[in-house]
Amino acid sequence: MEEEKLTWSDIMRGFEESKRRNEELAAQMAETKALMNEVFSRMDKRSEESKAEMAAMRAEVAGIGTSNGMFAEDVYFRSLWRQKEFAGVHFDEVSNTFGGIKKLPDGKRLQDQFDIVMLNDAAAAIIESKYRARKDDVETLVEKKLVNFKIMFPDYKDFKIYLGLGALAFEDDVVEEAKKYGVGLLKRVGDTIEVANSWDVKAY
Repeated sequence: MEEEKLTWSDIMRGFEESKRRNEELAAQMAETKALMNEVFSRMDKRSEESKAEMAAMRAEVAGIGTSNGMFAEDVYFRSLWRQKEFAGVHFDEVSNTFGGIKKLPDGKRLQDQFDIVMLNDAAAAIIESKYRARKDDVETLVEKKLVNFKIMFPDYKDFKIYLGLGALAFEDDVVEEAKKYGVGLLKRVGDTIEVANSWDVKAY
């Protein structure tokens, strides 16, 4: 069979057809890209809205937690200020203003705040108040609050220091942790505060 010969016109037509298909493909790709960008933009917008909603919820929860914590602190401070007694020890002073920032020898600054501090001539009591007490609160009181108190207020470092945790509600594992460390648990009974444990509160 005799081979069919391509003319210049055939070549140009093929070129134009290929060009047209490439342009159609490019247009389809551009359309697909625009659609994907719109989808991603909507996803990002929803993500930002979701983040904003979550941030608002966290702020609201934090605000509620702060308010509840301040309420609990006020309840325990007022009661202990009237009673001036903790773990069978009488105290002369009850303060809710202990805290601040202390510059350490290495140049670093130690900052802490103590909910309630009770004092007499030989002993101190550090009482932390929570709306709902958790196991970690006991460990924090012993391993952080006590240490920081002795550093920040060296005048009391040789005092007998008692530790207490007051709350309006206690999680189940708090009792065993408090017993382990000799920390007193305080609960509100009417207008008074009672040490709600059967073990002796340890003097550190």
